[in-house]
Amino acid sequence: MRINIIRGALLGILLLGFSVPGIALAGDNEKGCSNLGTWFGVFAPGDTRLTGYSVTVTGNSEKMGTNNFEFPTFDPSFPDIPELQGVEPFASAVSIGGLRGNWKRIGKSQFAYTFMGLAFDEFGFPAYIAKVSGETEVFDNCQYQRVTAVMEVFRPWMSPFHDEPEYTIPMGEFYGYRAKVDLPY
Repeated sequence: MRINIIRGALLGILLLGFSVPGIALAGDNEKGCSNLGTWFGVFAPGDTRLTGYSVTVTGNSEKMGTNNFEFPTFDPSFPDIPELQGVEPFASAVSIGGLRGNWKRIGKSQFAYTFMGLAFDEFGFPAYIAKVSGETEVFDNCQYQRVTAVMEVFRPWMSPFHDEPEYTIPMGEFYGYRAKVDLPY
């Protein structure tokens, strides 16, 4: 009788040991969406016409990593903001290079990011340093992202790590669509 009780207890412990990994795996499926991959700027969920930017998000985990942001059609002179017209450093800026930075998970499908790059004048000299920060939420079956952004502007001789920005520009809200492997056959 005593052996049967011990066998039953051992069997129960063994079955519990096998069920714990299953519970842990089920919990992983509920961790939310990943932002890893390449995203293209689109007008809105359901309207996947391109807006001009792309970002590639990498990482050794889904908790933190790096991002590479490209927006070749962006006008760094901010022609739509009247207060900045004719104001340096924006008046001389004609292009912006790639921006690089880091991201980290802050919620189930939410991420915070910061990246930086340079705006250039017509001669290829730096006009200003652009430091962009915000949050990203991945949604709709992990296919779309909603991005908020604020740009801090520093002169080329300033430190974007320690100095106060000369300008802070709210950039608004943007949407991205996840790139897929889409073979033509």
